Amino acid sequence: MKNEDSFITLPWKLERNAPDFEGNDIKSPESLARYFIKKYTKKGDKVFDPFTGLGTTLFVTEELERVPYGIEAERAKYEWVAGQLENWMYLINGDAAKTLTYPFPKMDFSFTSPPYMKITDKWNPLYDGDPKYAGYDIYLKRMRFIYKKIAEQLKRNAIAIVQVDNIDGKKFTPLARDISNAVSKSLTPIGEVTIQWDSGKKNYPHTHCLIFKKT
Repeated sequence: MKNEDSFITLPWKLERNAPDFEGNDIKSPESLARYFIKKYTKKGDKVFDPFTGLGTTLFVTEELERVPYGIEAERAKYEWVAGQLENWMYLINGDAAKTLTYPFPKMDFSFTSPPYMKITDKWNPLYDGDPKYAGYDIYLKRMRFIYKKIAEQLKRNAIAIVQVDNIDGKKFTPLARDISNAVSKSLTPIGEVTIQWDSGKKNYPHTHCLIFKKT
């Protein structure tokens, strides 16, 4: 049942430069995390990003006087983000599938954008490309497993948001639908918001945020 806003517009402005080893093409504007963190949390709440990436969610969380927790598998990204966080000790260099093995408290809110995979790809980003786990179906199975663990880490009635984009190509990848189905095995879907970027890139006019609740 969908009971959230279906369409909003946010400014496309990258407020923090990416590190030299990455490009801004893989960053999302801070306005996105800021909108949802303000909407669903209050000061002092614990905000969890299980796929921290370049740390946008965690940086905005600290800016808004919430407490950031995260997991990042890539060592270089982990070190870069941790080096700029006040609460760096709450960021783990590890695997989101092992969420429950880390010394985390119950979370008030989660916001993330997981690694994407095309339906035609073999390289599975959730297994760092290990050929034993190649293929889109295994990627989705792993995403279901990860969100089962994340659901257990959330407080009752907590909101979890997943930013995701469908991927065009010779064979269209309905990633928003497929990730929604995967996460819905453990969390209750309550909405989907389409975000249109104001003054954004011509080849990236919008994104999707899937909204779930721990019931």
